[in-house]
Amino acid sequence: MRIGFADFSSLDFHAQSVDSQPLGGTQSAACYLARILARRGHEIFLFTHTSTPGSFAGVKSLSWHSTPLSALRPLQFDVFVCLLAATRGALLRSALGPDTRLVLWTGHSFDQADVQDLHQAGERQAYDDFVLVSEWQRDGFLRRFRLAPARTHILRNAVAPSFENLFPDDTPILSAKARPPVIAYTSTPFRGLDLLLEAFPEIRAAVPGVRLRVFSSMSVYQMPRAADEARHGRMYARCREIEGVEYVGSLPQTLLAGEMRSVMALAYPNKFAETSCIAALEAMASGCAVVTSALGALPETTAGFARLVHFGAERQRYLSDFVEQITEALRAGMRHDAQAEMLLRRQVGYIQANATWEARAIEWEQWLGSKR
Repeated sequence: MRIGFADFSSLDFHAQSVDSQPLGGTQSAACYLARILARRGHEIFLFTHTSTPGSFAGVKSLSWHSTPLSALRPLQFDVFVCLLAATRGALLRSALGPDTRLVLWTGHSFDQADVQDLHQAGERQAYDDFVLVSEWQRDGFLRRFRLAPARTHILRNAVAPSFENLFPDDTPILSAKARPPVIAYTSTPFRGLDLLLEAFPEIRAAVPGVRLRVFSSMSVYQMPRAADEARHGRMYARCREIEGVEYVGSLPQTLLAGEMRSVMALAYPNKFAETSCIAALEAMASGCAVVTSALGALPETTAGFARLVHFGAERQRYLSDFVEQITEALRAGMRHDAQAEMLLRRQVGYIQANATWEARAIEWEQWLGSKR
């Protein structure tokens, strides 16, 4: 098949950028999926605002700076996949013509600004299919936009290839974890870092010597450092002030995987209703206990392996419950508890069997083939 992927955001990236720089979840997903589909024999194009177009890992990466919409129809795509924003469906349908299957693949929730044009019949009807990343997300889209269920399909996220096989079957997990234990925060700062920093002194009091490493910034969205500091600088400064906290910033997934191997637990007091959570998936692949909120699609994403804390209106109750759960997870890991080791082994095996981009590429291939 000839398949195009299109990102209309201002992000400057091509199909191999994800190997060397932090990048948003959906953009990273598109890079990994495109490369594997190309390796499997499909002709793949990736359209972004890249400043360095070219062929990367078998994917033709083209730039919107030099590619008008009128250039799309002559390429005669079998499938054209628009990422994230439902704002150009009608324009793309006109540019591509009737013979190309147009798909919206979005990780946005139903209440986010970039999908509100789906209230308009013309935008909604332009797409042949909607690919969503969780049941929780699909339920919201069906309710809010009254989509025909048959036009929606769930194809979930997966872990970066660098997170695969961190712990082969014959490699103990808990013995690889740092002592005193390390917990990590790996999501964007606005999703709960402030809550974790508030809770951390109590966590450290309960588990003496525990350290928190913060792998977080807005550089995954290529926000200029000055703008990031203006919005979140107080949190970053607070990281540097609290004893036991190390602010690292965002890393490419290739480097983050190596850092996460020695982390005991992902501490993610999430307050943002996510439609998936690649950070949680990659922590699971890293043999980390996951402690997070029972919010959005997090229960679905973590598949029964995480310690989930009810996120309610009462902040202090939530923080108290979160501290209790992360403390129990750390103590179990520090004891080299056989049950904890077995649970982590099952968790790592689950990710390896169910949440790699190789597996996802096959699912996409089968789904697209079934619609031809």
